Amino acid sequence: MSALVCSLLLAALGAGEPSARWVLTPAEAQIGQPLECRLEIRAPAGSAVLLPDKDPPLAPEWVLLEPRHVLRSERGGELAIDLSWKLCALEPGAQAPFALEIPVESASGRVTLQPAAAVLHVQPALREGEDAPRPQKGFLAPPETAPAHTWIGWTLLGLLVGGALVLLFDRRKPTTAVVAGPLERLARLEQGFAAEQARGRETVFALTHLVRERIDAQLATPRAALPDEDWLRIVAEDARLSPAAREAARRLLGRAGEIKYALATPSRFLIEELCADARLALEAAA
Repeated sequence: MSALVCSLLLAALGAGEPSARWVLTPAEAQIGQPLECRLEIRAPAGSAVLLPDKDPPLAPEWVLLEPRHVLRSERGGELAIDLSWKLCALEPGAQAPFALEIPVESASGRVTLQPAAAVLHVQPALREGEDAPRPQKGFLAPPETAPAHTWIGWTLLGLLVGGALVLLFDRRKPTTAVVAGPLERLARLEQGFAAEQARGRETVFALTHLVRERIDAQLATPRAALPDEDWLRIVAEDARLSPAAREAARRLLGRAGEIKYALATPSRFLIEELCADARLALEAAA
C-alpha cells in the first residue's frame, strides 16, 4: 500500500525534474568497432520534449553506421525517451560524438537539458612502445604431405567400396510398375466401400469416372470435360460401342445422377447394383 501511495504522490508531483544523460556501449572500443550511443531523457508524464529535427554534424573522426532511433514510453508518472545511434571512431583517444540541447516543457516550467558530452576511450592500433604497424602474419605453412602408402591405401579402399555399391545397385534394379486395369480398379472400389460404407457418394463418383474413362479410351475420343448427360447422349449414338456397353453405361449414369447432383444418400444395395452395371459396361467395352 505504501508503495502505491508513493507512486501516486510521484505522479502528482511530476515524478521529479527533467534529466538527460549519455550512455556509450561499450565505453572502450577499438578503432572501427561499432558502438551504440544512447541519450536517455527522463521527464514528468505529460511533459513536452522538443527534439531537434536534425542531429548536429559529427566530427571527422566519427562514422555514422545507423541513423537516430527514438523509443518513447510513459509509465509510473514518468516520460522516458531514448535516442540511439550506431557509430564507430576512426582515431584513438577520448572522443565525444556531439553535444545536444533538449528543451523540455513541464508543469514546473521550461528547462533546457544539456547532457555532458559522452566520452569514448578509443584504443590505438599500436600497442605501448610500438612506433610502426606490426608486420602482416603472412601465409600459413602448407600441410605436411601424407606418406605414399597412406594415399595408396585410401585409393584401394575407395575402389572396393565403389565396386560394392555398383554390385548392390545392379542387383536392386527398379522394376516397372504395373498399372491396374479397369476391372482391378473396380474391385478395389468395391472392397473400399465394403470396408467403409460411409464412402457411398465417393464410390459413385469413382464408378462413373472409371466407366467414362474406359469407354473414351476404347473409342479414342477424350470427353472428360463434358457433363454426364451430354457425354451419355453422344456415346449412345456411337455405333463403335456395343449395345450392351451403351445400355450398361446409360443405367449407371442415369441412376448415379441423383446421388452425384441431388445429394441423395445411396444405400448399400444401390451401390452394389451400380457396381454391377459398371462391371457390365467395362466388360462390354473391352
